[in-house]
Amino acid sequence: MRLTRLSLRRYGNFQDTMLRFDPAPQRLNLVLAPNGAGKSVLRGALGDLLFGIGTQTPMGFRHGYAGMQIGAEGVLPDGAPFSLTRRKGRGNTLLGPDEAPLDAALQARLLGGMDRPLLERLFALDTERLRIGGQGLLASGGALAEALLEAAGGLRPAQRLREELNATRDQLAPTRKSAQRPFYAALDRLTGSRRAIREQLVRPERWLDQERALAAAKERREAASRAAAEAAQSLHRLERVRRLRPLLARRAAAAEWLCTHPEAPRLPAALRSRLVHARQAASRAAEMRNMLHRRHDELVAQAAAIAPDDAVLAQAESIASLLEAAGATEKARQDLPGLEAELRSQRTQIDASLRALGLSGPASRAAEAIPAAISLAQARRLLRTYVRHAEALATLPSAVAEQEAALNRAEAALASLPPPRDAEVLAALISSIAAEGDPVRMAAAAAQATAQAAARLDALLARLPAAWRDLDWLHAVEAPQPSLLRQRAEHRRVAGAAHGEQVAVLERLQGTLTASRQERAQLNREGPLPGAAVLTAARARRDAGWNLIYRRAFSGEAPDTRAEQAFGAEQPLPLAYVAAVVEVDRLADLRNREAERVSAAEQLDRAILQQEEGLATARIAEAAARRQAEAAEAAWAALLHPLALAPRTEAPELEQLLALRTAALEEAANLILAREAEKQLLVRQAADACRLRQVLGGPRDSDPDLRALLAEAEARQRETRRTESDRARLQEQREAARESLAAAERALATAREQMAGWHADWKPLAARLGRAPDEHPEDSAEALRLFEELAPIVREADRLAERITAIGAEIAAFTTRCSRLAEELGTAASRDPVAAARALGQRLQAARGAAERRTLLALQAEEAAASLAAGMRQAEADAAELRAVIAATGADSAEAAEERLDLSNAREHHENLLAEAQQEIFAGGDGLSLETLCREVEALAPEMMEAELLRAREALTAQQAAAEHAAADAAHAEAALQALSNETAFSRAVQDQQTAVTQAGETLENALLLHTASLMLELALGAAQEAGDDRLLRRIGATFALLTNGAYPSVTSREDEKGVAHLVIRRADYPDEETLVDELSEGTRDQLFLALRLVAIEDHVAQGAILPFLGDDILQSFDDGRAAAAFHALLDFSRTTQVILLSHHQHLLDLARATLAPEQVHVQRLEG
Repeated sequence: MRLTRLSLRRYGNFQDTMLRFDPAPQRLNLVLAPNGAGKSVLRGALGDLLFGIGTQTPMGFRHGYAGMQIGAEGVLPDGAPFSLTRRKGRGNTLLGPDEAPLDAALQARLLGGMDRPLLERLFALDTERLRIGGQGLLASGGALAEALLEAAGGLRPAQRLREELNATRDQLAPTRKSAQRPFYAALDRLTGSRRAIREQLVRPERWLDQERALAAAKERREAASRAAAEAAQSLHRLERVRRLRPLLARRAAAAEWLCTHPEAPRLPAALRSRLVHARQAASRAAEMRNMLHRRHDELVAQAAAIAPDDAVLAQAESIASLLEAAGATEKARQDLPGLEAELRSQRTQIDASLRALGLSGPASRAAEAIPAAISLAQARRLLRTYVRHAEALATLPSAVAEQEAALNRAEAALASLPPPRDAEVLAALISSIAAEGDPVRMAAAAAQATAQAAARLDALLARLPAAWRDLDWLHAVEAPQPSLLRQRAEHRRVAGAAHGEQVAVLERLQGTLTASRQERAQLNREGPLPGAAVLTAARARRDAGWNLIYRRAFSGEAPDTRAEQAFGAEQPLPLAYVAAVVEVDRLADLRNREAERVSAAEQLDRAILQQEEGLATARIAEAAARRQAEAAEAAWAALLHPLALAPRTEAPELEQLLALRTAALEEAANLILAREAEKQLLVRQAADACRLRQVLGGPRDSDPDLRALLAEAEARQRETRRTESDRARLQEQREAARESLAAAERALATAREQMAGWHADWKPLAARLGRAPDEHPEDSAEALRLFEELAPIVREADRLAERITAIGAEIAAFTTRCSRLAEELGTAASRDPVAAARALGQRLQAARGAAERRTLLALQAEEAAASLAAGMRQAEADAAELRAVIAATGADSAEAAEERLDLSNAREHHENLLAEAQQEIFAGGDGLSLETLCREVEALAPEMMEAELLRAREALTAQQAAAEHAAADAAHAEAALQALSNETAFSRAVQDQQTAVTQAGETLENALLLHTASLMLELALGAAQEAGDDRLLRRIGATFALLTNGAYPSVTSREDEKGVAHLVIRRADYPDEETLVDELSEGTRDQLFLALRLVAIEDHVAQGAILPFLGDDILQSFDDGRAAAAFHALLDFSRTTQVILLSHHQHLLDLARATLAPEQVHVQRLEG
């Protein structure tokens, strides 16, 4: 798919942003944005659009999750448009243009089997992924080359077969001598057989001497073996004595102790710990009992020593009540002077207020002079009403005058307006004219469409050949069917490539044959070589001589005299046979000395024969390929002839021309339609202008101008609307003025009536207040204020007087209670009752403390008595447990129990020592009885042990050495006798020689055959590698060469000596040098990884997964030259899928515009 629009709403840092893209092939979409403007957000938006916005997506960092959505529009590979929206939420969040869930079939077409990891790994590439990919390419070592070699179908099986051939050859006859290899083993056998021929036959006396020597050696070997066995047995017995002596002594000591202590008991192991715990518990219980007894006696004595004041405790409630009242009494005595002063001050204020109101009388009776509260409230309300009525009567006359003036102004303005007009006819005509759109813009758009169609047609015709620029001819010419065009183009390409390959093979084989012939001639110049046929003939003559000798000497048949004479000629048969053997040896030795030259010559002879046959076959194949290429060229030329094109026109160029022809024909049809549409539009607009001029009433003696008439009609409409708007506004103002004038007049009459009613209500109320009826309202208001201020002061003064009286009564009552209680308790009377009450409180507190201490001590004494009883019971229980443990040991005291436990432990220890010693003696006693072992130990004094062991070891060493020498002598004698017993005949030695020669010849022949096969396979592999059969590597190399501006023209793979494949790159400057991946610079590795990524995307697109390629600052490590090359490569790549580049570098935009055509770069800017 290809995008035309991408919108982001409340996504990442975007509030509501829309980006537009060009979906056409041969286009680069470049999004230029500063750092922080949201390029990485755009890269993630593509994955969220296609595969869903995650539940905890980080893209809500600015606007939150509410309202987050991503929208996109574009075209599918078949040209069908699509529109979809992805919202943040649960369930099916991918919606179509109708806000309904997107159809599953359309979703499958969009994705093409793609998933999010593949999208992020393949189609969405940023700087970090580019560099990580480059580092991964470096870290992969041979794994990448291995994978590419396998993915390309490689030649690994053939390479492995060549390695197996070389390994099998080296197993037979390696270049370095190895005695284990068959060829060199045969040579050694040949040398030994020749030596055996020269040896003499064995004599009988030598055989007898050898037999006697063997018998004597065997007797010495047996005697030495017996002596060594006896020495070893003696050494073993001494070591056993040394090992068992301490064990026997330990056993005897343990048994002796047990015999001397039969009274030692066997007691349980846990009994000692029970005794220790019981003694400790009994001791602790006794100490606790004594301590509790002392504590109980102390508490009883302390309680008896305390005697509280019972009389004071009996009056506790009265004293407490008196203490509570003492504080209040003290505070009342302190507050009384202040209250009396405050009362005097308030009465002074009351006197002043009464004088201000014109009243007389004492301050104590001021409450009688204050009117009732309800009368004061009524007076206050009436006075507030008076203020409102007075204000209304003061302002309403001027308001009536203002409304009369406003009414007069509105009527004058209405009279000055022109009479109304009927504008409906003009409005209907204008609406009819503008129903299809703005006439001016429509005319301009029609003219522009016609001009653009003509320009596009001219541009397309300019790109066509001269013969194709005639539209009539272009319509008449018949284009070939696409299937026929592709078929013949492919046939021509395949035939040409096949012919080129055959020519290259023919030239390579010719060069190889020439080199082989030159090498063979060089070998001939170095000297004659014994051929295999000469050696075979010599061997046949030697074998014939041996058959004659065998017939005469061993078979018992009559000798063939004629054959012997023919074989020996003038020599006797034995001498002739010896001469034949010597000749074969000479020839074989010569071939051995010249083995390398002989092998090279035979190999070259076979190779030259095979190369001549291959050259003949290649010539036939080249002739057939040439005929097929010529036939394909003729068919291609016949296809191009009706199109007036040169026969060398290539298929891509022809396809482009045919596509341009189709586009030109379509554009010509579009031009005709555009001109017709413009003509019809002009006719309609002329008719509209005539009707409009008639309505406006303009002159009829000239052609109407629709644009001017529309402007005049719109001006007239605006003027009419403005006049009618003013008329409606003034009418509203007139009516409003009339209503306001009537309301003002009614309000003035109402105010006068309300003022007369107020005076009628005020007269009786003034009488109740004691004020004159004709008093001015302001003076009445001041009197009300004074009455209201005086009332709270009078109430507060009455309250203070009551409180002072109550305080005096309280003080007198408290003094009486205090004197009576002091008299009852026998305390002297005090002038200060509060101090006397507090003294009684202190006596009560002391009496209560003594009573509480006595009660507490009594409780503690009871608890101590209970603890004492429990401690006595625990002491008795612990003593019983101690007696039980002592009885269990069989003793009558704790000390005796300890002694019996010590004896029990000692008995157990010695019994364990005895058992362990017996077990070790049994394990190391070699099955001998205890008595026997004791006798062995007693027979040898301890101080003699080391000396005896040293003598036994020396004797064993000497006997073992003598046994080894005797065994070696016997083996040598037996080997010598066995050698003498072997076949000693001359014929056996000769037969061994012949077998060795045959084996060596067959082995060498097999090794040469394997070596020749390996060389031929190596040549074939080299040819295949040079021919470039690795299609995947060729594609990667072509893309890499384009990205690097041709600096690295090819990418191949090779194997090292361990069979590991490595990716290697060749530089254009040094084509013979191979550069490994880890030797490339970081930027060049980035370009190699980009080439791999583009090839991988092409493979995925071929499988149906077509998504836009999104590159985020992937060119930042490229220099300007490589960046320009990358623009060209990505522009070509946009034929495969849409290319969108994100960058913050302005110079890349400048470079792209300088490198590519203007229409090939679509720029979209994002602000930071």
